[in-house]
Amino acid sequence: MADAVYQSPPLLVFIHIPKTAGSTLRSVLNTNEPGARSRALGNVFKGGGGLSKAPAGRLRHGRGPDLKAGVRLVRGHFPLGIREYLPRDRELRCFTFLRDPIERTLSHYYAIRAVGGAYRLPPLPAEATLDDALAAGYVHDNLHTRMLCGDPEPFGEVTKEMLAEAKRNLREELVFFGLTERFDESLVLAKRRLGLGAILYRSSGRVNPQRPRGDEVPAELRRAAERSNRYDIELYRYASDLFEKELETRDLEFEVDLAALKAAKTDGGLEVKSPVPASFGGDQQAWGMLVRATATAQRLEWERTRHRIPHVPATVQAEALEQELKLSRARASELEREVERLKAISSRQSMELEHRMERLKATQSRKRKLEEKVERLRAREGGGGQSPAEP
Repeated sequence: MADAVYQSPPLLVFIHIPKTAGSTLRSVLNTNEPGARSRALGNVFKGGGGLSKAPAGRLRHGRGPDLKAGVRLVRGHFPLGIREYLPRDRELRCFTFLRDPIERTLSHYYAIRAVGGAYRLPPLPAEATLDDALAAGYVHDNLHTRMLCGDPEPFGEVTKEMLAEAKRNLREELVFFGLTERFDESLVLAKRRLGLGAILYRSSGRVNPQRPRGDEVPAELRRAAERSNRYDIELYRYASDLFEKELETRDLEFEVDLAALKAAKTDGGLEVKSPVPASFGGDQQAWGMLVRATATAQRLEWERTRHRIPHVPATVQAEALEQELKLSRARASELEREVERLKAISSRQSMELEHRMERLKATQSRKRKLEEKVERLRAREGGGGQSPAEP
């Protein structure tokens, strides 16, 4: 892929594994690539359960949507291998999110039970177990491994070879992957890897409050989820290790963006709860000011891209928000200069303390020399005061 010559801008390819917070991520992506710049390729593994082989077939025979240069993002519940059917004159930047396989499977199972059926399948009986749902095709075992192994139509049995390929693809082929359990950190990383602008989000609200969680999940149900995801469990563990290594090099800019995102997505004021990172160099007050300024810029960028200011013409909205954004960035720059000033003051104070210590040492040295001289003079005077012995 790296040696090919591309004539069109890169195409972002979102491999949306069902029940991995992809709906929230999709809202972020649509904010960055709105309207006609984003295309759905169709869902192979259905978020509502079941599967459809039709999208893969359409793409294989060249009957997919028009992906002209103006299209910057494609998305859907399709496997990574479908990239083989995408235009070869575009650089493909594939990415995905993974979630703890047990939690993902349980979420999928309870979602299907809530609606009572799945794609082209009869209603799921109320007494159906997870094993029943798996056997009938409502839910799919090892879905992460299936969708990331590189096979464009991974509908058969999952194998160790597919797991090995999925690991390799995570390591070498995807430009980015995130973890649902570490969503905010993943978004900041996505901002860098995918070139996103606005990453602020509001929860999609697609949470089933009635499904059991944690210790409320029946033990046999959890064991069934574990049995059906032994490859996914290993893949997720591998992905977590890779993700942790990615974050080992997180710098101050990453810490600021992450703290600002956490503050900006809360309702009301911009409360800064993130501790001061060791790389900052300033105090809590300076850190809070910098984070709030960045969070304000994130909110303004989010509002600007979504045109959420009512009763004002769009051009005026854009101009006003752009001006506010410039002011926020200016305030952030002022804060950064203040931090540098504080660092300089701290450095000068440290140097002054060192100079004082040197002067004190010199004074103590001179004092010792004077005391030694006084002792020598006293000794000499004591010896000279005696009368010489008479003959």
